[in-house]
Amino acid sequence: MNKTFYGITIIILLLLSNNAIAQSQRILTLEQSIEIAKQNSPLARAANFSIISAKWRYKSFRADLLPSLTLGGDAPNYNKSIFSNVQDDGTVTFSSRTQSEASVDLSVQQNILPTGGNLSLSSGITRLGIFAGENTYLWQSTPLVASIRQPLFQFNNLKWRNKIEPLRYQIAQKQYVEDMEDLAFNTTQSFFDFLLAKINIEVAEFNVTVNDSIYNISQGRYQVGSIAENDLLQSELALRNAETSLTTSRLNFQRAEENFKALLGIPDNVSIEVSAPEEAPILDIDVDKALELAQENNSTSLEFELNEIQANQAYDQARKQAGFSATIQASYGLNQTADSFDRLYEDPQNRQFFTLGFDIPIFNWGKNTAEIQAARNQQVSTANTIEYQKLQFDLNVRSTVREFSQLRSQVGLAEISDEIAERRYEVAKNRYLIGKIDITNLFIAQNEKDSARRSYIQSLRNYWTGYYNLRRLTLYDFEANAPIVLDTDL
Repeated sequence: MNKTFYGITIIILLLLSNNAIAQSQRILTLEQSIEIAKQNSPLARAANFSIISAKWRYKSFRADLLPSLTLGGDAPNYNKSIFSNVQDDGTVTFSSRTQSEASVDLSVQQNILPTGGNLSLSSGITRLGIFAGENTYLWQSTPLVASIRQPLFQFNNLKWRNKIEPLRYQIAQKQYVEDMEDLAFNTTQSFFDFLLAKINIEVAEFNVTVNDSIYNISQGRYQVGSIAENDLLQSELALRNAETSLTTSRLNFQRAEENFKALLGIPDNVSIEVSAPEEAPILDIDVDKALELAQENNSTSLEFELNEIQANQAYDQARKQAGFSATIQASYGLNQTADSFDRLYEDPQNRQFFTLGFDIPIFNWGKNTAEIQAARNQQVSTANTIEYQKLQFDLNVRSTVREFSQLRSQVGLAEISDEIAERRYEVAKNRYLIGKIDITNLFIAQNEKDSARRSYIQSLRNYWTGYYNLRRLTLYDFEANAPIVLDTDL
C-alpha cells in the first residue's frame, strides 16, 4: 500500500499541470522510476488487462461445472400451405392447412464432470392453433421431464479442462507478477540508458570547454615557438572531435529521454532528470536457494506441467476417437394434451424415451492407428523437450546467480577506477598547463577519465539489471527476503 501510494503521489506531482511541470524539473531515482512505470506505463496497463481477461476465462470454465437455467421457445409461428395426402387406396389428394404454434420451455442442465455426461430437468408448454372454419386450439404440456445423456468410452473433454484451466489461471497469475518484474527490468535498462546519455553530454560539454582552452593555450605557445605545429593541430583536432561528440551525445540523449518517458507513461513536455543510485547493496544469494525459488515461483515450471498435460490429452483423445464408442440417452417424465388450458395438467401421462447409439470403426485404411501413433510420439517428444527445457532453465538460473555475485565487486572496482582516473586527469591537466607534459599524455588521461566514468555507470547498470533479472526469475525480493506477491484480483 505504501509503495502504491508513493507511486501515485509521484504521478500526481508529474501530471498536476502540464505548464507548471514543463517549467520545473523532477529528479527521479531508479526506485521511483520503477514505481511510476508500474502505475502508469502502457505495459503495466496491458498486464492488468491480461490478468483480468484470464480471470474471466477461468470464471467461464467454472460456470460450465455449475447448473445452468435456460428459457427457450418459439414465438407464435404461422404456417399456411398446401400439402399432399396419400389415401388408403393409394390415391393422392391435396389439402390446405393454416395453423400456428407457440411453445416455451424452462430447463436446468448440469454437466457430469467424472463421466462427461449431461443431466437435465425441463418443463414446457405448447399451444397449437388450427384455423379452418372455426378456430381450434390444442394444448400440450410436459410438467416435468428428467433426461440424461451419457457418452461411453468417449473422450471426456470436461475432465481434461478441469485439469488444464485451473493451471492456466495459475500461470496467468504468476505471469502477471513476472510482467511487472519484466517492466522493472526494462525500466532499469532504460533508466541507465538515459543516465549514460546524460553523462555522455556532461563529459562532451566538459571536453569541449577544456579542449577549447587547451587549443587557445596551444595557439599562444605555437606563436612563441614553444610547441611544434603538430601539437597545435592535435589540440585543434581534439577540439573538433569533442564538438562532434557533443552533437552526437545530444541526439542520443534526446532519443534515450523519449524512450524513457514513453516507457514510464510520462508526457513529452514534462522535464525530468535521473540520479544514479548511491550504492549497490551487498546481497549474499545462495545458488541452490535461488534455483528452488525459481522452480517454485516462476510460471515456466507450471508451463512445463501444462504442456505435459496437453500432450497426454491429445493422446487420450486420439485413442478414444479411434475405438468403440456409444451414447446412452434416456428421459422420463409426464405429459398431457387438452383442448383447453384448464384441463392441461389433469391426469398427466407417463413419458419415456431410451436409446443406445454406438459407433464401431471397422476399416479406414489405418487412419485411426496413424492418429494414435502420431499422438503417442508427440507425447514422448513433448516429454523429452520438457526435460531439456527444465535443464536449460536450471542452468540459466544458476548462471544468473553466479554472474550477479560478481557484479557487486565490479561496481566497487569501477568506482575506485573512476576516482583514480579523475584525479589523474586533474594532475595531467595541471602539469600540461605548466609545461611539464606534452599534449599527447594529457589527451590520454582525458580519454581514460571519460572511459572510467562510463565504465562505472555501466557497472551500475549491469548490477541493477542483473538484480531485477534475478527477481523476475525467482519472483523473490532478496532485499526484503520475501516472495513478490501482487494483487491479481483486479
